[in-house]
Amino acid sequence: MGSYMNHLVDTDLFKQLLKVESSLNKISEVVLKIVNHAIPLLARIPENMPEYTLHDESHSLKIIKIMECIIPQETLEKLNEIEITLLILSAYLHDIGMTCSAAEREDIIRNSKDYEVLLTTDPLYKDYIQYKHEGDHRASTRIEDKVFTEYLRRQHVKRSAEFIERELSHGELRLSFNDIPLHKHLIDVCNSHGSSVKVLQDTIKYSRNRLIGYKYVNLQYVSIILRLADILDLDPERTPRVIFEFVNPQDSTSVQEWRKHRSIIGWDINAERIIFEAECNSPEIERALRLFMNWIEIERKESMDLLNKYTDTISRRYKLSLNEPLNMDRIRSDGSYVYSEVKFELHYEKVMELLMGQRLYRNPITALRELLQNSIDAIKARQHLYNEREELFVPKIEINYSDGELVVKDNGIGMDDRVFSEYFLQVGKSYYNHPKFYGTELDLTSEFGIGVLSVFMVADSMIVESRMEPENPLFPPKPILYEIPTAHHYCIKRNSNRIEIGTQISLKLKKDNPFQSQHILKLVQEIIPNPPFPIKIFSNNEIVIHEKASLYDIPQITEDMNTDTDLIINKDFIYSNKSTHFLLKINLDDVEDIDVKGQILIVNTGTMNYEGTLSGHISQRFFNLGTPNSGDMEFRLTPSKSLEGLFPKWISVYADMNIYGNNVLTITPDRTEVIIDQKYKVLKVAIERVIISSFKEHLNDYKMRHSLDEYHLYLDFLFDKGFVGIPNRISEEILSEEARDFFLEYFSFPVISINASIIRIFGCELVKTRYIGVIDRRWSSSHLPTMADFIQNLGNIKIIVVREYQVRAAYNMEKLIHALFGGKNYYNLATEYLLTPIPALHVEILDLEKPEATIANRYEIADQIYTDFKNERERILCMPSSTGGYYHIFNKNHPAIAPIVKSGGIIDKDTQSIFEDLRDSLNAIMYNYLKSKDDPNDAKWQRILRNSDHQFISIGVFHESDQVFTDFKEAILLYWNRLKSKEAINANEPDLTITKQDFPWYFNTKRVDL
Repeated sequence: MGSYMNHLVDTDLFKQLLKVESSLNKISEVVLKIVNHAIPLLARIPENMPEYTLHDESHSLKIIKIMECIIPQETLEKLNEIEITLLILSAYLHDIGMTCSAAEREDIIRNSKDYEVLLTTDPLYKDYIQYKHEGDHRASTRIEDKVFTEYLRRQHVKRSAEFIERELSHGELRLSFNDIPLHKHLIDVCNSHGSSVKVLQDTIKYSRNRLIGYKYVNLQYVSIILRLADILDLDPERTPRVIFEFVNPQDSTSVQEWRKHRSIIGWDINAERIIFEAECNSPEIERALRLFMNWIEIERKESMDLLNKYTDTISRRYKLSLNEPLNMDRIRSDGSYVYSEVKFELHYEKVMELLMGQRLYRNPITALRELLQNSIDAIKARQHLYNEREELFVPKIEINYSDGELVVKDNGIGMDDRVFSEYFLQVGKSYYNHPKFYGTELDLTSEFGIGVLSVFMVADSMIVESRMEPENPLFPPKPILYEIPTAHHYCIKRNSNRIEIGTQISLKLKKDNPFQSQHILKLVQEIIPNPPFPIKIFSNNEIVIHEKASLYDIPQITEDMNTDTDLIINKDFIYSNKSTHFLLKINLDDVEDIDVKGQILIVNTGTMNYEGTLSGHISQRFFNLGTPNSGDMEFRLTPSKSLEGLFPKWISVYADMNIYGNNVLTITPDRTEVIIDQKYKVLKVAIERVIISSFKEHLNDYKMRHSLDEYHLYLDFLFDKGFVGIPNRISEEILSEEARDFFLEYFSFPVISINASIIRIFGCELVKTRYIGVIDRRWSSSHLPTMADFIQNLGNIKIIVVREYQVRAAYNMEKLIHALFGGKNYYNLATEYLLTPIPALHVEILDLEKPEATIANRYEIADQIYTDFKNERERILCMPSSTGGYYHIFNKNHPAIAPIVKSGGIIDKDTQSIFEDLRDSLNAIMYNYLKSKDDPNDAKWQRILRNSDHQFISIGVFHESDQVFTDFKEAILLYWNRLKSKEAINANEPDLTITKQDFPWYFNTKRVDL
């Protein structure tokens, strides 16, 4: 027997065990074996909880010493061997769940849902993901350690019970008396220290005279003694300075806990009183110590109140004499500060006005939603209690609306006076954060504890009547009935005869309440489209059961449709954001790894200025998220921008989905906006992955059943009818890496071949080419032979014809090309242009090895305008723009422009102004020239002038009018001289020499196309 055993055997409690135990049943021998097994395990607690105060064998011995002090001697001498055994072993085993082997730790981190919830909801989770991504193992492990410590703290009572069940139910350590197992009673005693004193009122579980063999055992008294002794272990011995300095706790809570113990300089614990003397070196430690003393006082008082309830012979045998309250005057400062309770205080009425008003809740109908949320949470809590019972529980919610009154009634867990006063009336405090709900999977809606105040937006007063589900049927709580005039007034308590379990809240509505103009059923359907259980609604002498909101009737597109007529896609649809059909239905119930139920439909939307849209219902824990509308329209919740951001921008979605469990999003108190945090980003990625997977499956199926040519036409159809598209405002978030890979693999583009034909090439092949050319203007198949010869001489380039004569999805395809091949930001693409042998037909060059532009505005200055792709020295000054008017795009590398350009744009504001004057001058010259040619009798020019394409209009402009060239030249020289005068360029720079070769070749050719 080691020295540890000597410590135990020297205690009065163990000596008393030796005195009272039977010579035929030496239970003390088993006790020593169990303790000997537990001591080295307790010593390992710091491996996973290094910053915690000591929970080793010395803590267990101290608990036993305290037990000896607080149990009156006459009671101690009457305890039997079973009761003493339970006291000793509970001292050693109540915290044994804090031990954990390295292998078990790894298994928990990898597989435990409880650990995963703690990790993903930890404030440092975002940093944890970043450290993992960066490969910073030390930093990520530090966060894992912190979370794992909290996991063990929360789970240690349950884990201690599992240890006792596993180790003490059989084998050499089997705990029994006359072969009757005792381990389950020990589990109950240890479990009690993780709950409130109230659980000990259950005299079935915590019997005062449990007959075990021929011995009567008071499990309630044993549990009370363990709880008191555990909380009273508060002295420097538990935090020796040498260990405190060695551990050097960093967590603020741990530091406070250690210093709280270090502040104790004297203590006197005996059977009649508890006295602590403390000297603190900071107000924070004193405040924490006073708070802890308050907890001790509550434990002392509630324990005494429980024991004093009984006046039978048992109570005379099991005494506790701690009648004297704790004296807080012995907690003081060391002189380095003056303790006070001065702090910021909130102005009650002003805060109430905020919490009850539309500055927080945007629509008064929110009040109904808050009441329904409370009812559903209460029912979920009661369902949790019934999980371990055989009797059937049927959830019920009723809404009764009549003139001037709204009543919401449920058969949930209910409230007693304590819950009503300590939680319902406490702003910002939720009953479901009580430790009794730790470790449960209720997935409750309540987060802020402020929602019930919203009722005063619509009501003058509120009546709450409730009866609570009893924890012990022998001691059922009394029903409550309170009238609350407003949140500013005291509640009026009345007697209640309520029999049924649950809560009824009745609102006396204001005269201008919003429910008068709204059909209550439609409101409920919008607030909670798919409730977890039926809601019965009484309104206007009607009774309706709401179980599931009807979906918007969107037909699915089928292959046998005539897509030009059956889809009803006309000019009005092209510009709309509404849907006519859906392409895919994705069942989210079958998706693993995300806690989302329901379905999403991939629908079409208008193709002009394409914007992916979101409609339908996105609920969290069954309640619809979104922003309420305003005005007199029918109440609707419309998705916020952050909700829309959950879905890819390249599709439109009709959703009917419910987010729950581990994927619940962080929302604002009014539940209208979603916070974009790590949880949001994780769900966003998961949703896009599901959508891409469904698209791949759909396209693979289509490809298997059709020819490749039909597949290419189908891709064009998806763009043309608005089932897929790229928004006009392209940004970094349009295509994720996974979406980009999907489009490259599954989507093809019309490319000019050297055989004078149009062939389709998939994006994954195009990216193997350095240069991709894009022609985005209308053209004719007659140009193919010329372009084929031209391309053959260019070398490593593929030219995509966006507006190819057979492709109707040109507008959206252009945006996809830029999103895939042109870099992350459409407006910061590297812009290079190549003139072709066909007049006014330009090729935009995308250099896949140089994706970022050096000029801020790609519509004013290009990185390069080639006349010969293989000879960069042959460059022109400008070319017609297609952005409207008669403006031009200038070449950054031309001698007239190069001196004024720096990285990112033009060198300064004055130079920018001079450059803009040049652009405007060329625009005006073209406009005046064309206006002068506007002869109504000249059919040829009428056809030219009525063509809105600036590039097309510019064909032959110098050939037709040499004056235009002269005016261009003079405007450029004036620009050059102004640059000199402003010292934007060196005054000694020679004058520019401008010739017709500085402009596109087709400016000086004769028009032959008319």
